[in-house]
Amino acid sequence: MDKIIAKSAIPKSEYWDLITSTLSSYEVKEIDNHGSVKRRLVEDDYFLVNDAWNIDMIGQIPNFHDAYNRYTWARKDVKFSIENHTIGLELKFVFYNKLFNDELSLASLIVAYAPHINKLVSFLNEKYPYLHSLLELDIESAEKQWAWWLNNKGVKTLITKKHVQYGEYETKTPIANFLRNTYEKLCNLTDTREEWEKDKWDVRILNAYYGVEYNASKIVYYIDFSSIQNISFRACLKKYFKTRLLGGKNFSWGTASKYIIIVPKFLNFISEIEPQWNDLNKLTREHIEKYLEYLHHYAKNSLKRKDSNPKQYVRANLKCVYAFLKDSQRLEYNIAPEKSTSKLLYSEDYPKLDKKSDDDIDYIPDHVLEQLFENLNDLHPDVQPVIWVMFKSGLRISDALGLTWDCLIRLNGKYSIETDIEKTYVKGHKIPIDDQLANMIAVLIHKSKELSNEDNNPDKYIFVRYKGLRKGKPFSQRWVQERLNELAHKKNITDEMGNIFHFKLHQFRHTYAVKMLNGGADILTVQELLAHASPEMTMRYARLLDDTKRKAFEKVVKQGVFSFDLNGDIHQVSEKEDIPEDILDMMWKDEKLNALDNPYGTCRARVNGNCPLAAEPPCLTANDGKPCFDLAVGMTSFDVKKYELLMETTTKWIETSKEYGREDMVKANEKNLERYQSIYETIKGGNVIFGKFERVKKQLERKQKKGVKHG
Repeated sequence: MDKIIAKSAIPKSEYWDLITSTLSSYEVKEIDNHGSVKRRLVEDDYFLVNDAWNIDMIGQIPNFHDAYNRYTWARKDVKFSIENHTIGLELKFVFYNKLFNDELSLASLIVAYAPHINKLVSFLNEKYPYLHSLLELDIESAEKQWAWWLNNKGVKTLITKKHVQYGEYETKTPIANFLRNTYEKLCNLTDTREEWEKDKWDVRILNAYYGVEYNASKIVYYIDFSSIQNISFRACLKKYFKTRLLGGKNFSWGTASKYIIIVPKFLNFISEIEPQWNDLNKLTREHIEKYLEYLHHYAKNSLKRKDSNPKQYVRANLKCVYAFLKDSQRLEYNIAPEKSTSKLLYSEDYPKLDKKSDDDIDYIPDHVLEQLFENLNDLHPDVQPVIWVMFKSGLRISDALGLTWDCLIRLNGKYSIETDIEKTYVKGHKIPIDDQLANMIAVLIHKSKELSNEDNNPDKYIFVRYKGLRKGKPFSQRWVQERLNELAHKKNITDEMGNIFHFKLHQFRHTYAVKMLNGGADILTVQELLAHASPEMTMRYARLLDDTKRKAFEKVVKQGVFSFDLNGDIHQVSEKEDIPEDILDMMWKDEKLNALDNPYGTCRARVNGNCPLAAEPPCLTANDGKPCFDLAVGMTSFDVKKYELLMETTTKWIETSKEYGREDMVKANEKNLERYQSIYETIKGGNVIFGKFERVKKQLERKQKKGVKHG
């Protein structure tokens, strides 16, 4: 067999055949008026034999007609004039692929990348004149030399950037990353092994060949196993990931992306303390205890994010490691520990997380929403409809960005969004929407259809990139969030403390849930709309709502309490300073647990059983012609509407009775109308009528005495 190129998986002859054959032809894409794409291969060695590619020549290829017609810069070509011809071929091979795979536009190649290529060629000519292939580089050492060489030429390799949330940070410039990026791209392009055999997996390839699903609105395309020092451990983890991903149950690409951060650190830790091991057969509790010590130290001293939770970090790491060790035994891997996993990791090893208060539900306060919608026209125009969809449907950002042309349905004259919910595996989930949102989505669908074809939007997304590195993919979640937080800083959108509000996209889902419950939707309806797998999360919203109602209740009561006197007339009995917290608490519990709503207010007789007359209900005359002392009015805003309706209907009855000469009915209804008007005038300003207020005090006194007696 021919000599193997260093770090390449194919023989030297196949390696160079791949490069030269690729550069000897190119694929032409022609799109007809219906959006269909026709592809044909053109045998032309222009890109192989020429060390300078000219834009006038490239612009004749149909793929680049539009880009060529828009090109206005003076630079006309990109040069690969390196002394070593074979390395020149490798560079051309890399940028040929970037150009024809739409990873890079024609303008970017000529304007932005040509100067980088010139510098890299000069560096390689000077520092590596006898190099046979870029893959023979020790990339770690070469990258350091590259940075040193650039700095000596007066080229910046570091730049300070500012993040809207985390402030200033230092990062490498594009030219500083250019050598490694080119090297890694060449490695990927010339590695012709099956994807499962590689040390770096691309989910787009796994999706195309094996149907491994992934979230197209995220930019996490790769899982890299190369950080695992021990080859046996690396091979085992790759086997484990392949099994779980193809199984497709409870192990998504997103889950795999978390495991690849955690499990290799554990394996490398074991390799450090047991360098001779090629398996975990002899793993003991003592090893786990050392790992626990390492985890806690790292969590306390090395987590950088402001919102990091050390306990959560330790717990998440242990859960992943435990699952891997247990599954390795279940799947009978030869590296699996001999000792039972339950004897390696104990339940008490997992830090107990602080219980989240229901107040911690991260929704967007009305104060912030008002500012957001006041300034929404200044938000990036592509992001505005994304925000409306999330706000009005409660969809997760991944599901919102994944909406397609067929998502808008109409049934019985009402519109809904229909889509698959990725996280909870719900197919054809329907969410009712208003006409305003339906019209907006219809416009988005129409616009997308006009701009799309089989090449730039094969999956028929609404929120899609039509060109560039993400061509055919939805907007990235990160991009949407960054635009939103840029608006918050630009327009000074603040919380109630005056601090710039930091938007997280999932907050819109929580906000939708809270507003639905505040609007009167029941728990099961909200659970169904949100496609929650269990009612647990929905119940957290309900408890938050209960607290909101309690605060609203107290606000109403503290405006003043009124009562019916012995004659049935209304008089004020208490102002806010006269109402102790204990009485407020008792009034709330009775109202929440025992009160029965009726057309006149809220019947509190339910404490001892339903009123026998409640079916009528004569609640305003049940006490010898006077209001029932267990009637409370004004506890909710609905009571005002009740009495507005009662006054309206009674007035109509009076008019009708007069027409038919029924003076008895006129007098009866006029008396009722007088009662309604008196109550209405009292409660419309936010006051509450609480039957006989003294009774509440006596009830409290009896309960307090009973508590002492039994204490």
